[in-house]
Amino acid sequence: MNARHRIPRSAFRSLCLALLCPLAISGAPRPAWSGPVAFGPGLDLEVRQDQLPGPGTDDQGWIARLSPRLSLVRTGVGSTLELTGVRSYDSNERLAGPAWVGDDAALRFLTTPGPHSAFSANAGYVSSRDPLGSNLTGPLTFSESAIATGGARLELWRLESEVQMRSHTYESPGHLDGLSRVWEVSAFPLRRPETRAVLSGRGREVKIADSQALNTTSLTLGLRRTHFEGLSSELEIGAAATRDPVRGTNSWDPAVVAGIVADRGAIRLPFDLRARAFKDVATTGYVEASLPGRRIRLAARGEQTLGAEGGYFADPTLARYLTFEVRDTLRGDYQLTLQGSFGQTRSFYENGAWLDTNRAWASLSHSVFPWMSAALDYSFVNQDGDASVPSWVFRRNRVGLRLTLGAQ
Repeated sequence: MNARHRIPRSAFRSLCLALLCPLAISGAPRPAWSGPVAFGPGLDLEVRQDQLPGPGTDDQGWIARLSPRLSLVRTGVGSTLELTGVRSYDSNERLAGPAWVGDDAALRFLTTPGPHSAFSANAGYVSSRDPLGSNLTGPLTFSESAIATGGARLELWRLESEVQMRSHTYESPGHLDGLSRVWEVSAFPLRRPETRAVLSGRGREVKIADSQALNTTSLTLGLRRTHFEGLSSELEIGAAATRDPVRGTNSWDPAVVAGIVADRGAIRLPFDLRARAFKDVATTGYVEASLPGRRIRLAARGEQTLGAEGGYFADPTLARYLTFEVRDTLRGDYQLTLQGSFGQTRSFYENGAWLDTNRAWASLSHSVFPWMSAALDYSFVNQDGDASVPSWVFRRNRVGLRLTLGAQ
């Protein structure tokens, strides 16, 4: 990212909040904001050891991390606003004094002003120099980079609309910034308690280094139906137009949307199931399954996206991920958490090798007091580089002890 286009971290977070907060508040009636406000200050103290493959792995030394955080929750009549922020500092033998290594901020807003209306907004910002500093999916970067996400959704009796954005910016001049936006508007000219006729328009915009790389617009017509309690589906058919400004090409493709939502037991499945696929110039979508329980929770999600990862990728990227999470509450106020992801990324235009990025994270935590918990953490990441970009090869293990003070 060139210096003249660089947005300071603090300015970018302020911009996200300044844009989303007024939008969210405008969608809620004033009486909804008469609820209580809860502040949750906290502090994470961590000592860790990183292990790299090959000789010299014992020379890394122990690294101390200090992460102050603050959360705010405001609830009202039919509305909820949540804000969280974390800043992390590292210190070790080679680094004099605490040095900044990452920021993590998030916003979530939800309001239901009427029985057939709802509005929600979300924003997230992660900036880090640590390849293992977050659980985000996607290729690893070895210099400072920032990922910003945001979206909003409006639901009315005759209309639904949604917009999502993702931006990945890099400090290194050898990396390209990526930006992708998707939007969807659906109208229901015929609506019955169990069946809705739907007319939808969708769009996708992909930019690489501030230049438009791909633009897709589609129009579909179909039905959404609730078959019975706990089971619903959707099917839409239409056409999509794609424009590639870089190569100067235009194309038309059939557009198909298919989805299903099934609660546990609805179709004799032992878990909750959600799936949605969209076909235009590419096939994208997701499948997720979850099994909530009193003590244990299982969740898995498979996803394929077309967007703009940037970095060494000068074209739009096709990415697919499989993520999972297991949470188990053990006896004696212990909790075991396992998380992992298997990701693949490649250029959308080149049918070449995939860049594989695999992550795993495990934690065993114990609640010492209502305001303090201790945890033993382990994380692992492995990335297989391409022959043209050998610097993407990366492998690291991390073991750490963490003490969490304040709001849990």
